[in-house]
Amino acid sequence: MFNSEDTSFVAGDSPATLDVNNYLGSNGNRGYVVNDGTGDFTVEISHDGTTFMSDFTLKSGESFDLTGLEVDSIRLTHGGTNSSYRINCW
Repeated sequence: MFNSEDTSFVAGDSPATLDVNNYLGSNGNRGYVVNDGTGDFTVEISHDGTTFMSDFTLKSGESFDLTGLEVDSIRLTHGGTNSSYRINCW
């Protein structure tokens, strides 16, 4: 299982690109991204590690289900206000 957590996601950490495939040895197809902080951030998913799908905003307190997405990499971009996140993918 790939796990990543940042309890202080600040502008200097952005963008954060997390390589799920490198860690697991294959793409993940289950899991979640959770915004635990007070600020929003954008999420982008890549199936091949190079091309990312359109980004979407994950607001404070929201989560996003990764089931069925064939996740190679996840890119998070700071939204202007500090936040925090948790990611689990398998």
